[in-house]
Amino acid sequence: MSPNGVAIVSFMFWILVGTGVQVKGNMCFKPELYQNMRIGEKLSGEPMVIYQAGGLLDCYRQCGLYSLCQSFNYDVETRQCELIALNNSIAEPVVNNIIMEVPNRHGQLFGSCENHVCPNNTICQVEGSNYSCVVVGCNGNPDIQNVNITSFEAKSLWLFNETVLYACEAGYYPSLNATCSMTGTWSPFECLPFHGCGQRSICGGNSTVEGEYWVFSRSLDAWVKTYCRSGASVEFLTLRNINTFSTPIFLKDPITCAQVHADPLLPSMGYTQFQKLRVFVFQKKLRGDIFRFSNSTFRKQPFGSAGDCVDNDVNDTNSDCGLIGRFVINTNGTGLRIKSSVTWETWGVGGRVGNITRSQDGHRIEGNCGSVVGCGGCQPTELLIEVDPNNTPPLDSATLIKCKAVVTSPSTK
Repeated sequence: MSPNGVAIVSFMFWILVGTGVQVKGNMCFKPELYQNMRIGEKLSGEPMVIYQAGGLLDCYRQCGLYSLCQSFNYDVETRQCELIALNNSIAEPVVNNIIMEVPNRHGQLFGSCENHVCPNNTICQVEGSNYSCVVVGCNGNPDIQNVNITSFEAKSLWLFNETVLYACEAGYYPSLNATCSMTGTWSPFECLPFHGCGQRSICGGNSTVEGEYWVFSRSLDAWVKTYCRSGASVEFLTLRNINTFSTPIFLKDPITCAQVHADPLLPSMGYTQFQKLRVFVFQKKLRGDIFRFSNSTFRKQPFGSAGDCVDNDVNDTNSDCGLIGRFVINTNGTGLRIKSSVTWETWGVGGRVGNITRSQDGHRIEGNCGSVVGCGGCQPTELLIEVDPNNTPPLDSATLIKCKAVVTSPSTK
């Protein structure tokens, strides 16, 4: 035998003598148990169970009592035993550590638990000539839609009262914490979609900061990219293109149709450009009279409206003068568009709805409105919206909230 072989055999002898355990009155010392032993290495897999062993054989036996356990790490000095569910080939050099695989459950070492078929979340317990399977934790994924499989599979065995921190996929939050119960099953919960900015506080952390978020609209049956203000529970739609609305600061001469600068300006005159618009994803509509994210010159103009004014000092009127109030709606890039059923109505005195055109994809709507007597124009009856599946913004352009459970005891993943 080579010098290295002699050294290994000598090392194994002292390990076995110093760490043997009694099973049915006899010291278990079967060489075939150690064919899969690796000395001076440690598996990098996350342990399913860590405990203080009575010795190497005790660690081996404990691994065999768990159906999940395939191998273990054993520290010769501290006798710490780490049971590992996967037969992980990735190892690192660690002095005084032993790796052993447990390919089967044969022999007196396991008593009546030999060749047991206990479920993965149990440990085999010897009961005379029989055995029982004692529940020790939870294993596997709950049969719940939109559950975060990666988080549940991060541990092969979850111990009682441990909580999965990220139980649901991004964009969803758990109705209750996903916790391993004493029965070895997961506590009942659902993964619910975030459907508004106000729900961000459920998860805490950075999910309440101002920015773009994905929220789910049940009525639209779609995820909608919305802008959420810090600490606010209302949703806005960020407009990526110019959306402008005007009642120009000019008076139309009803005879010549010339445009004369109004002095003084009339109350309805002004210009507004919107950058963001209040959106109600549940009611499937926009609201055009909230101007938090808009720029205006003179009087604020509601979204979708336009108008103009006629010089009333001139008695003769000419209805052939063009309508100079103009609006441009462009929802391209938002994933939403104004429904084709939306119509425009008049406002003011002598209001008229001019020519309104709509792009083929329905995102750009523009038109002219005004008055033939006094000041008037047009406005949409209601800003109803629908989803355009061919115009969805990129997924990474907004945040899908990853909801972290709030727990009072240590939990992982």
